[in-house]
Amino acid sequence: MTPYSFASDKFITIVYHDITRKVIETDDMPIDEFVKQLDFFKSEGYQPISIKQLEEAAAGKRTLPHKALLLTFDDAYLSFYEVVFPLLQLYKYPAVLSVVSSWIDGRNPPVYAKKKFMTWKQIKEVADSGLVTVASHSDNLHLFINANPQGNVEPASFTFKCDPKTHKYETDAQFAERIRKDLAQSQTVIQRELGVKPRVLTWPYGAYNQIALQEAQKLGFKIFLTLNTGLADLRQLDRVSRYYALPMLHWVPEFKQDLKRRFESKTPIRGVQLDLDRIIEPGSYEESNANLGKCLERLLALGVNTVFIQGFCDVRATGTVESLYFANNVLPVKMDFLSHAVNRIKSRGMKCYAWMPVLSFELPDKTKNEALLVREFKGGVLRPGSDAYKRLSPFAPESLEIVRKIYRDLGAHVNFDGILLQDDAFLTDEEDFHPEAAAAFRRALGVELTPAAAKDHPHQAGWIQLKTAALDNFISELIHTLRLYRPGAKIARNIYSEAVTNPASQAWFAQNLDKYLQAYDYTVIMAYSQMEKIGGLSKIKKWHQQLGEQVKRRQAAERVIFKVQAFDWAKKTWVEEKTLQAELSHLLALGAQHVAYYPDGVIEDKPVSRELAPIICGQEFTRDPVLSIQADQTKK
Repeated sequence: MTPYSFASDKFITIVYHDITRKVIETDDMPIDEFVKQLDFFKSEGYQPISIKQLEEAAAGKRTLPHKALLLTFDDAYLSFYEVVFPLLQLYKYPAVLSVVSSWIDGRNPPVYAKKKFMTWKQIKEVADSGLVTVASHSDNLHLFINANPQGNVEPASFTFKCDPKTHKYETDAQFAERIRKDLAQSQTVIQRELGVKPRVLTWPYGAYNQIALQEAQKLGFKIFLTLNTGLADLRQLDRVSRYYALPMLHWVPEFKQDLKRRFESKTPIRGVQLDLDRIIEPGSYEESNANLGKCLERLLALGVNTVFIQGFCDVRATGTVESLYFANNVLPVKMDFLSHAVNRIKSRGMKCYAWMPVLSFELPDKTKNEALLVREFKGGVLRPGSDAYKRLSPFAPESLEIVRKIYRDLGAHVNFDGILLQDDAFLTDEEDFHPEAAAAFRRALGVELTPAAAKDHPHQAGWIQLKTAALDNFISELIHTLRLYRPGAKIARNIYSEAVTNPASQAWFAQNLDKYLQAYDYTVIMAYSQMEKIGGLSKIKKWHQQLGEQVKRRQAAERVIFKVQAFDWAKKTWVEEKTLQAELSHLLALGAQHVAYYPDGVIEDKPVSRELAPIICGQEFTRDPVLSIQADQTKK
């Protein structure tokens, strides 16, 4: 498949804003550049389609034309009437015009105060032409609202508003009611002015969650335009991706290159995993924020494009989590800081993943906590927990209920791009003898769970599969909960290197590489050579080759992140930069597309940023105009 020959159920959507003689905002486009882009689409054989054609194709009444193109224009600037509409008539191109009803009415001031907007009379004229479909762009959701106690702002259409005085967040019901009222008002106004109820909704800033989507669907909206980049899919009209047209001479070549890249590979990740424990100063927001500032400067110096940041407190390095860095209803809040950190990292143009445990939570209710812990049978003794992590049993329904609440609050209150699941989601060959696990063993295999039965040849394979499935199903439920609030969130999960190189190790960890690759956007291989006691660079390179061969054999390079170790926990020393450089370089030479390292010495500048930056820099792979626009709006 070439970049110019995509499947019949795919189409391209482009989003434009103000087409103007005088550029004011980041996304304004000069008229001559806009005309050049229209000429490009015509000369390259793109065929503009209407919303009606799109709906008929989705209903199976017609097929989309080759290289189908949907043109959309957000915000209803006056330039659409004066410049764009005459050109659409000349080219005979249909388009979508997205209207913020309260801006046109004058009931609320637009966020772009210097701009001129269309009147309802002009909007009706273009709508009556048959070329233009008018979409709702909300009534008054095209703005940023308070998202956390620090006063950071995020798009109103998916943010759970934080009261600046009480620091309390909206509930699901309050959020849903706010969204429902706004969109209903938008429909009422547009129908009053145009005589037609809008069936297309363009999310302000492309921001939405599943709760907002469900409320919009209840109101009768059928097609939803986002700002996700990439090809749009006829089977997913509830999340239509749009390319963000930029007013740059090199945008068209970049657009063509992006189409090609989307068929060939994902954007290479160059990442770092951060301990928020090293940034937070308990009891002092000022010191914590100052440390975050140093961290941001360091990230920019490194040039990474992806950050995995700790969402939990583990200052004692036990691996068991007693408190969190975001508002939640299960564990104490050490400091509600994660949302702020993610907001500031993203404003610098980097993707940000929240790094979270799956099972290793210690509940305030000690009795309940003890009752839910994983059980192991070791040395003839049945006991809760293990030598590694004290974890909640994935077999216990109450464990899932509790952790799901944590992930709900994470999704509702933190605007992350993805989540990195901790390496605590494992069960050794001597675990899990929890009563719920024993019941599952009995139901599945027809015998009682005992140490002998668990290792008995007829039952061992079934027990390993049962434990692996329990972990996978547990995580699947957490992901489902997260995506109610962050539909586009990417999912990455840590896997032990032994589980990659030695398939027999599934018995020890209940982790399976093939299942990871099927279930998650990214599998993060913990290529920790010091932790695995692989001495000498030559031996490390042979080990890398073993890891790389397993990935290559599965043709999975696009879905695997190799994460190397920057600190030797056994020796309590930082790994030398030359060793880290050699490991990262060798992995890239072997064909690794995505690399990262952990941990990072924010305070000590370890590893030394100027020495690592040439290898770990990934800014050249990242261009996201939406992030810069949102950052501009945040400043306003």
